[in-house]
Amino acid sequence: MHQYTIEAIIGPMMVLGIFGNVNVIVAVARKKVLRTKGAMLIFVLAISHLVINIAELKTLIFRLRFQSLNGRECFLYNIPYSLAIMFQSWLFLSMALDLCFCIMIPIKHMLWPKTKYILIMCIMPTCCALIVFFVNFIFVTEEDAPYCAYMLTMDDGVFEIISTSVVACNILTLLITIVSVFVAIRKSQDMRNHRHSSVTRRNSTVEERRKVFRSTFYMMSIYIFCWMTSSICFRVLFYMFENETNIVPYMPYLAIITMPNFCQAYFVTYFRSPRFRKAYREHFHWLTFGCMYPDVFDGPELRGGESGSKQDSATNQQVRADSDKKQKKGSSKKTVRIYEGEVI
Repeated sequence: MHQYTIEAIIGPMMVLGIFGNVNVIVAVARKKVLRTKGAMLIFVLAISHLVINIAELKTLIFRLRFQSLNGRECFLYNIPYSLAIMFQSWLFLSMALDLCFCIMIPIKHMLWPKTKYILIMCIMPTCCALIVFFVNFIFVTEEDAPYCAYMLTMDDGVFEIISTSVVACNILTLLITIVSVFVAIRKSQDMRNHRHSSVTRRNSTVEERRKVFRSTFYMMSIYIFCWMTSSICFRVLFYMFENETNIVPYMPYLAIITMPNFCQAYFVTYFRSPRFRKAYREHFHWLTFGCMYPDVFDGPELRGGESGSKQDSATNQQVRADSDKKQKKGSSKKTVRIYEGEVI
């Protein structure tokens, strides 16, 4: 009964994760307006999470979760999962750095070539995932694992090193995020208190940066909470029980703790980004043969910052330009205004 209860919880969560991550991937692939630097990192994150969802679902279908397998056999079953899980752990550090660059050096961040930037940001997660994979491949235990879990296939010393490195990565991600939050708040206060700052400037730049920050911050918060909690609990269990067999009953619960991380990209972007939300509703419209959201294609395409700000905030520059033209009509002199956040 315990086994069926765990599977009944994990199964729907994995199906929901597959559905959500496929939506994210299709939305970014379909719409050019979504292919910003931040959204492309979310796109890469959704791919890694999709691999994890499929690997977990395969483990569930073949009933590997509660089987005793040879350590190397279990390692071979978990190759896609192990690569994706390490990649996404370090990708969140890259996302934290991207958020830091966006706040600290916004102009340079905006001018960097998108494709090269995304590839460079993915180099570190890829290298870390490959290093962990090959180290685990060399030192994988040949003993029978009481439970086919990726962590139980590692040698004790290797597990200590990898676990410590992941925890250090999480702490570094958290510190970079906190510093970015502090700087963003200070910049927002300085701009609000500046005597030359205008309402339109605050709407068009500050609000968009806040949305970029909040979306990325929510995703990293969910990830850090899930993985830090799971890692700490596993290390406590590892030190409490000398025999790994005694840890087996608790492993499914640790898996459940990490599950929300693997389907969060869809929900965070749905609730935080009007542009992503519109793309997802278009998908629902097609899947239901027009029954859901029949007017989804009638509205104008949203424009704005990387996070997809509200339509009023995103288009206020155009409204401002039109009002300037009306005020200056008939005048011999023309004034050109340059607002913060505009690209010349």
